[in-house]
Amino acid sequence: MEGLVLTEKNVKLQVSADSWEEAVRIGGQLLVEQGCAKPSYVEGIIRAVKELGPYIIISDGLAMPHTRPEEGAAAIGCSLITLKEPVLFEGDDCPVKVMICFSAVDSESHMDILKMIVEFVERGLIDDIAKAETYEELLEIIKTK
Repeated sequence: MEGLVLTEKNVKLQVSADSWEEAVRIGGQLLVEQGCAKPSYVEGIIRAVKELGPYIIISDGLAMPHTRPEEGAAAIGCSLITLKEPVLFEGDDCPVKVMICFSAVDSESHMDILKMIVEFVERGLIDDIAKAETYEELLEIIKTK
């Protein structure tokens, strides 16, 4: 896949999180560290999920944490985390094991990230991505299947 948006800086594999909130904070912190979002953006995601329900779950095992740009998005960016133990969101009984957080500054700029996510789902890669132990393994899964 050309223009891969996942790097060793924005990927964390086999993360331990006690709750969906902690998992969102871990993925969101990667956006903050990259300068793509302010801490308020991460809190905005959590607040939105509590208010609106688990709208960020987009497929079995996959959540896509994001919120409105005005909550603190500074630039376009994404992060991918996999969870050692899946987390459950209130109001949904599907365990989430892969989270791809993203920040966008408008409604168009994140289309490459969305295309990547759709491709992962369509190619049935979520379970394999969830099992990856290393960044290199993750790249192999994304490239070969």
